[in-house]
Amino acid sequence: MYSRILLALDASATAQQAAEHAIALARALQASLRMVCVVDVAGLAGALADVSRVMSDDARLLLDDWMNRAAQFGVDVSTAIVETGRQTPRVGDAIRAEARRWEAQLIVLGSHGRSGVGNLMLGSVAEAVARDSRCAVLLVHPGDAQDR
Repeated sequence: MYSRILLALDASATAQQAAEHAIALARALQASLRMVCVVDVAGLAGALADVSRVMSDDARLLLDDWMNRAAQFGVDVSTAIVETGRQTPRVGDAIRAEARRWEAQLIVLGSHGRSGVGNLMLGSVAEAVARDSRCAVLLVHPGDAQDR
């Protein structure tokens, strides 16, 4: 069914739940799993290079932790840190670009489930990825239970 699953990961609780889903799914399907963190540097000026470095270091720690968890279950896992920029100015753009580059068949990511004004004010990475993705997208909402 799916042999290449891309997981968009950040430090949110819903992303952590999405990671559990993605690992379980990759394990069950014997699929390769690519874990991606996006460092949103599109708006940072050159003077904020240190901030970008710290964000990348935090992303690496998060990815390493989840990669080790997936490896314990025998999942073929790789990681990537991608940055927003001219070609990919928004986080959703960066996720979709990495999914295309890696030839993902499924993207898994957490969604806070906001709608209406909350979504309008905060935007929705999950909505943008689901709306414009070229492959299937699995959205994991807060409280979704997963048995491994």
